[in-house]
Amino acid sequence: MRDRILSIDVGNTTVHLCEINGEEIREIGRFRHEDFESVAKGYKKAVAVSVKESFNERLREFFGEGIYILRREDIPLEVEYETPQTLGTDRLLNAWAVKEFYSPDGVIVSAGTALVIDLLHRGVFRGGFITAGPRLKAHCLSARAEAIPEVEPYIFEEEIGKSTEDCLKGGIYLESRRFIEETSQRWSEMVGRKLPIFITGGDGWLFEDLGTYDPLLIHRGLGRIIINR
Repeated sequence: MRDRILSIDVGNTTVHLCEINGEEIREIGRFRHEDFESVAKGYKKAVAVSVKESFNERLREFFGEGIYILRREDIPLEVEYETPQTLGTDRLLNAWAVKEFYSPDGVIVSAGTALVIDLLHRGVFRGGFITAGPRLKAHCLSARAEAIPEVEPYIFEEEIGKSTEDCLKGGIYLESRRFIEETSQRWSEMVGRKLPIFITGGDGWLFEDLGTYDPLLIHRGLGRIIINR
């Protein structure tokens, strides 16, 4: 019987946890960083991808030798990037997971604290764009403007916002959606064919109609990496 392995995606705002058992992946949930230990205490082995170096020491203290924190060099994906040493391991892993499970070509959308769009073309990571995610946009507007309330991200389908809350929700949603659509169209024209879109991340559900939505994409990548080690 295989050991259960805790799969950990450390984001800027939350920690997303899944359980890996062979090829099977079971989602546990998203938790605040400060709540991590209470959820993870039943596991002796874990694999993690992290955008917060400051959190990695907590992982090492908690699991000891039972934790493996993924490094860029662990991911067997060709990269065309001027500063590969600054490339987030999470971005690279998402691209590799798309190549492994779906296609050697695609526009990869990760919607979380940051809204990240990357290009995978002919199995090579080509780069992308980064902007603020919908939830961060909402928080920043509320924090800097006294009369603006903080709102939750929302799929806005009305023609026009007729309340302050709807104006905010609609503006944030449509701006982010248009960013994805415009970038996908630009890259499709660049490579000479329509590229498929793959969406993941904590707020990826907002854009799931634009392509293939896989909220566990990065965990599938972690599972495949750890099995092949």
